[in-house]
Amino acid sequence: MANTDILREQLDYYRARAGEYDEWWYRMGRYDRGAELNAAWHADTQAVEAALDAWLEARRPREALELACGTGLFTRRLAPRVQRLTAIDASPEALRINRARAASDNVLCVEADLFDWEPDARYDVVFFSFWLSHVPEARFADFWRKVAQALAPGGAAYLIDSAFDPTSTAKNHVLCESDAGVVTRKLNDGREFRVVKIFYEPALLAAKLSALGFTAQVSRTKRYFVYGEAKPRS
Repeated sequence: MANTDILREQLDYYRARAGEYDEWWYRMGRYDRGAELNAAWHADTQAVEAALDAWLEARRPREALELACGTGLFTRRLAPRVQRLTAIDASPEALRINRARAASDNVLCVEADLFDWEPDARYDVVFFSFWLSHVPEARFADFWRKVAQALAPGGAAYLIDSAFDPTSTAKNHVLCESDAGVVTRKLNDGREFRVVKIFYEPALLAAKLSALGFTAQVSRTKRYFVYGEAKPRS
């Protein structure tokens, strides 16, 4: 099982990183990899955003739950497409940014550590981006138990996460082997933290989910992301 100290350090990292998190998504500062790689990155971000939009349009959910909502990069896409959205994160710093970005009356932001949280309602959709890779292997099954409990009958989960690519992270990060499990991350001020980071290939992730009673359809963009749907089997 992942050391609880690492999980505490991981939370500390994302709390401290909240104000600079978006630099990663927009390829700014340490994440600027030059015109060619930046273009490849942005093509992949547009691809996963378009795929999520199309999936939501097809499903037309009313009630949605976003886990590890962070600074709201995807909260702002979910909120206009549902009647009510509950967005959960353990970082109050990230939630403050999220509230300002989403700025929608149909979004309820909740501060909670997902490793301690238990669902108390059911939703048509459970969405999470760049969270599953931070769930330790020993907690993988329990996390998906919570997802299943949070889904209403006929509901589905949707995930977006990182594929393994050395150019996906900051220029002053060392990306370990894809199966390292724990990596070291830096902030702009040089502070270092250990975080859980597990990279999934679509077929292997779908197989793991199948063993837990889910039917999953997971794809990969050209370089940087994995994404797709997972539904509990009836």
